[in-house]
Parts: sequence; structure tokens; C-alpha cells
Amino acid sequence: MEVIIVEDLDPSSPKMGGVAGYSRKLLEYLLKTGIKTTLFGTGHSNGSFNSDNFTFMPVTHKKKFTGYEYLLKLTAKALFLRIPHSAIIHAQHPEYMLPFVLFHRKNPKIVAIRGPVLREVKLKRRKIVRLIYEMAESLILRHSDTVMTVDEATRQFYQQHYPWLEKIRLIPTGVDLSKFKLLDRNSLRQKHGFKPDDKVVAYVGRLEKEKSPDFLLGCFELLVESVPGAMLVFIGDGRDRERLEGLVSGSRLKRAIFMGAQAPDQVPEILNCADALALCSVYEGSPTVVKEALACGVPVVSTNVGDVSQIIRDETLGRIAIRSKEDFARALASVLIREDREKVRMECAKAAEGFSFDHVGARTVELYKELAGREACR
Repeated sequence: MEVIIVEDLDPSSPKMGGVAGYSRKLLEYLLKTGIKTTLFGTGHSNGSFNSDNFTFMPVTHKKKFTGYEYLLKLTAKALFLRIPHSAIIHAQHPEYMLPFVLFHRKNPKIVAIRGPVLREVKLKRRKIVRLIYEMAESLILRHSDTVMTVDEATRQFYQQHYPWLEKIRLIPTGVDLSKFKLLDRNSLRQKHGFKPDDKVVAYVGRLEKEKSPDFLLGCFELLVESVPGAMLVFIGDGRDRERLEGLVSGSRLKRAIFMGAQAPDQVPEILNCADALALCSVYEGSPTVVKEALACGVPVVSTNVGDVSQIIRDETLGRIAIRSKEDFARALASVLIREDREKVRMECAKAAEGFSFDHVGARTVELYKELAGREACR
């Protein structure tokens, strides 16, 4: 069996979160299980993926590019590619499947959808862009063998919008529990410069509009009034970082710091230093960072997006807040002032045990085998 992963992932990059982080974990799992795997990614190097079963095909060598640039270069490359008809193509975004729908019709195809992408396009883009995207998405989904969603809300959205779409498989995201786990909190706080009495709120992700870092800064400004020792730590990078750093010069925001993108082994360490994780995205599917935080013993305060409300089942694991700065700040405060910190850590880590990426990987490989079996019968 051969699998082709299509994602704008640089194998040598330290990025861990989001779709890139999921794709990295999936690659590691497939290679661990001996499956021949090709990545249509970005960059110059295959990084730590040195297996004989791994082939790296860079679509672009540029470090900074848009999704549209990647898609155009991918289309040009796909036009002349020779791919065995039995190879399973697994695109991590719907639009990235378009070149293979156009030029490689015979290959089994899986499209991953994380959140109601079409709804966001309709809300944010001009009419002509919305029309083109919907036409392209409909074509892609019709010619794909399976649509893979990570949460129930996304599955329902697409089934309602495309009543003919029956081939949907729900497989949530997972966590590498060998990396994200309880560590020595006191020594790590000392290592990373946090004081014992700091109340650390961590944000892990891209610093871009749809993740609402501005909203979180507004919440933090209210939070410090009730929790003077509160500290906000941004872990990640993005287009809005420089602008956001300019906003924290006010006296109430001086305890908001930007740590930038971190090496893979550093993220679990910094999460273990935190007292809460904040997630205030406009939309998500099944956010991996929530499960990673729990695995590190950190409760989560989140807006009601994706499947988060199904994960944060009780107040020991965190809070679900409405999209109001006042309510979100109150939810953060209620988590930060808890005194049963060790009990919370243990309960959070226990809740994360069911999110092992090994479960996700096994279910994904089952799907591959199912499609490979269908292809063999054609």
C-alpha cells in the first residue's frame, strides 16, 4: 500500500500545531507501521524523516507563501506526475485535492475537512470568490472516495449542504502522549523564567485573525484586575505578531509576552508551566492543542467551537465561555484561582489518555486499507 499526503508542511520545520502538526504525526505513524508514504510538502529537506519508505516531493522551496501559491505550484507539478493508480491520495485541505481530481482521476482519494470551511469562505470572501470556491469544493467532494472530518458539527454541516454526500468518516485528532505528558512543573518553571506564584495563561497557535489573539488580549486586560499575578504567554508566530506586540505597551498588558515559535520538545515543557490554556478561535474542528494541554495537566478555557464542549466535560478540565471578553475573563479567573492544582493536573492528564494518536493512526490506516481493497476489486 502506498499513501500520498498532500499538505504545505516543511518536514524540517519545528511547527507542531494545527494541520501541519497533525500531518507530521500521521507521517510518523505511517512510517512506523511500514507504509510507503510520499509527502507533497514544502522546503528543502525531509528533516527527520529518513526512512526508506519515505519520499519527499517539495512543491515549493519558499519559506513564506500563500495557500493559493502552493495550490498553483501543486497543480503544475501534478500535471506531469506519474502516480501508481493504487496510491491513496490524502489531501489535508479540500482545495489541495483539486489537481488530483483533474489529472489523476483513478486514484483513491481522501479529503480532510477541519471545521466548516465553506461557511467561513461565505462569510469572509467576495461573492465571486465564494462562487468559485463552492463550485471547486463540490467538484472535489464528488470525485473523492471519502471525506474525513474531525468533529460531528462539521460532518453535519457538510451533509446538510451536500445532501448527496454520504461518504463521510469522522476521525478526531490525536496527541502524541509520549511527548505531551506530566513533567516536573517546578523545575520547568525555573528553567523557563516563571516565578512560583505566576498565574500563567498559555496561548498556543498562529497569531492570525481567525485565532482571535486581539480578543484574548482584551480578556487579559480585564483578567489582571481580578488576578494581579496573571501572565499571558503567546507560543507561536504569524502575520499579526508585530502588530500585537505593539499593543502590549499599555500598563495592564506588560505581563503579556511573546515567545515565538518553539522547537517541538519545548512546547510540552512550556505547557507544563501553565495554569490554563486559552482558546478563543472563531472556528475549529477538533483542536489538538486542547488535548495536548490536558495531557500536560493544564485545564482549558475555550469558546464553544468544534468538539471542545465534548472534551471539557466538567469544571476540573476547564470552562466553555461565551464569546464575550467579560465572560471569558471570568472563566479564566475561576480556573486560575483554584487551589487544588495537583488534583486538576492529574484529572486533566487522565482525561487525555483516550486521545492517543495511536488510536487516530490505526483508524486512518483502516480507512486506507478499505479504499485499497476497493481499488483491488475494480
